[in-house]
Amino acid sequence: MRPLQASSDVPLLPEDLDTLQRVFDRLCNEHRWPRDSAFAQRYGRMLIEAYQAGTTNELHLLMAGRSFVRSREARRTV
Repeated sequence: MRPLQASSDVPLLPEDLDTLQRVFDRLCNEHRWPRDSAFAQRYGRMLIEAYQAGTTNELHLLMAGRSFVRSREARRTV
């Protein structure tokens, strides 16, 4: 797996990181993922990319994360 890298030159401020951490933790808890699991890391990468692309609302990020999970689960069952 490739290391986590920012896909944007936009710096993340401490309050941005707090928001991302809350959303990340919530989805990991909902799905009982270890925070250091490969899937959680993929979700974290997607979350950072969505945030840097302009989705900064916590609810919208959580919804995007849930959609990401559903799409990944659907691919596994096909």
